[in-house]
Amino acid sequence: MNSGQAVEHILFMHLKDLTESEEKGLLDKIEEMRSLPGVLNISFGKNFSDRGDKYNYGYRVLLQDKESLDNYGPHKLHQEFRELLNEVRLSLPLVSDFYVPKFPYNKY
Repeated sequence: MNSGQAVEHILFMHLKDLTESEEKGLLDKIEEMRSLPGVLNISFGKNFSDRGDKYNYGYRVLLQDKESLDNYGPHKLHQEFRELLNEVRLSLPLVSDFYVPKFPYNKY
């Protein structure tokens, strides 16, 4: 039913104030994860508006398809990223996965 569609994996997170070292560790791990099979794009950033309630960081991964999401979750690099997040998070993230139309290009 959803073949031919990409997948958005989005987290809204409540993190403590990050030190430069903690932020660099997260960004370095994200850069490594960009090369995972099926990962088309990754975005991560601090919320600058007052509309996020307690959620002060956002994280988004655009994946080629659901199979790519299924492989992304247990991948060693993703697990290492989760461990880094667990060290700085103040509460559980809000997570959403949903289908989106595929773009006419593979990566951006």
